[in-house]
Amino acid sequence: MLERFKKRSRGAGGLGAGENAFPARPTFAPWVVVYAFDGTSVTVRRYDVLTEDEPALEPGKVHWVRVIGVHDEEFVRAVARRFGLHPLLVDDILDTGHRPVMEEYEAIVFILLRLLGYDEADKRVLAEQVCLAAGDGFVLTFQEREANLWDALASRLEKGGGKLARRGREHLVHALVAAALDEYILTLGRLAEDIEELEQQVLSGAGGGETLTETYRLKREVLFLHRSLWPLREMLSRTRPDGQGETGEANAVASLLWNDIRQDVYQVLDAVETLREMLSEMVGLSMTKAELRMNAVGQYLTLVATIFLPLNFLVGFYGMNFDNLPFKSTDWGVYALTAFMVATVAGMALYFHRKQWIAGNGDDEE
Repeated sequence: MLERFKKRSRGAGGLGAGENAFPARPTFAPWVVVYAFDGTSVTVRRYDVLTEDEPALEPGKVHWVRVIGVHDEEFVRAVARRFGLHPLLVDDILDTGHRPVMEEYEAIVFILLRLLGYDEADKRVLAEQVCLAAGDGFVLTFQEREANLWDALASRLEKGGGKLARRGREHLVHALVAAALDEYILTLGRLAEDIEELEQQVLSGAGGGETLTETYRLKREVLFLHRSLWPLREMLSRTRPDGQGETGEANAVASLLWNDIRQDVYQVLDAVETLREMLSEMVGLSMTKAELRMNAVGQYLTLVATIFLPLNFLVGFYGMNFDNLPFKSTDWGVYALTAFMVATVAGMALYFHRKQWIAGNGDDEE
């Protein structure tokens, strides 16, 4: 789990901009898919090998250039050079442990965020880093995996695009980011279902120590979700409706993020905070119930020791080596002592029961 939180520094070993110390692990040969549309037609082209002039852009059209696979550093840098991305942005793309950011470099708006999913079997949050670079007439995206939730948008464009193909670059960026946020909401919903199920187990006392372990595990998953979203909140808080913020984003993409996506981010963050509070309360409740169980065990042990205390006294008293102890020389003395000991145990048990100590609720009735 903590591996997802570790910040990997490119400064180790004296590396500068344009030199990547932590490339992603190769899993497949990367490729590029270009979706070119202008409201009347959509063309799709795939590039497995790039030349200096590829991917080619068509005049008057908006292009979604989808780079699938970021583990091949030379391939990523070739695409970046083709579209004029700053070397620092390329470093962020190759560093798959980067925190979400939104920046503007030389008229290119760069957005880095995480796509989230939820593994129902392992009950854990899955994350994939993706990057968007919006420039003049194109939206460039980078993704780690061969398939992700953007496949649905790509399928829409391949079938004609509908409204998405007619609305231009800004709406494409909006659709890409909104799809990521929609998946955040779905992930949050699945996580909430597991938390509610766990809450019922905690309240019923089922699961024992495993319940507490599962609570801590889900708490870490919610923390990861919070860490993935909080930078987006910071990013959007620096963006104004007119596109002018402290970082100087003056573009339609920033305006869309402010007007629509910001509210979704705030809504999801509020829900994440609610889940964090629920899990914290569940941890406290689990610890309290464990302490109550230990107290109950201690209470019963104390009752047993208290009951045997007068018996130990009587046995010790009559175990002394004296000839003139009461009833020692009589034939019925042992029976009288045994009956007295039984009556003592019964009387103490009845007293404890009336005080409701044996019932285990701890209420002391006078």
